Amino acid sequence: MIEKLVKIIVQRLKLRATSKTTIAISKLPYDPVAIFMESGTVRLTQVNKHFLERILGGNRAESLTVWFEKAADYGVTIELELYDNGEPWIDYTMLSQLMFPVFTSNGERLFHSSGQVICYSDSAVIPSGSTLCKYKKQLITPLANEYLTKNNIAVRERQ
Repeated sequence: MIEKLVKIIVQRLKLRATSKTTIAISKLPYDPVAIFMESGTVRLTQVNKHFLERILGGNRAESLTVWFEKAADYGVTIELELYDNGEPWIDYTMLSQLMFPVFTSNGERLFHSSGQVICYSDSAVIPSGSTLCKYKKQLITPLANEYLTKNNIAVRERQ
């Protein structure tokens, strides 16, 4: 009997780990436990600058704080999807401060390095097919540039 129960639990956990749910931020449920029980990854869509500022601000709304704490308690991965491609409103330094992966509405994952020079170690953590967002004043070392090109990582540059 116990073996059957363990087998069912393990099967459900494996299924949960591969399951992904998408929720618009305007429709965040107050109590997300049912979603967290079913999905290992929750992607919040239609994210705007105000929502990112709420996440990064120390005085975020109590319900949002509880929501993210519950996600951590359940081991759920949170992803943020911008309502557009993030141009020109997104502040690139926000990307390096967020503890959640950020995607465009087209599915590109966005990364930003806060250093003056983007070196190989900065670029090596970026998965293939993602986008590196940088300011014009930031330099990319030749080795990092080679890695970015080889791994099909787009570079988006802004003033």
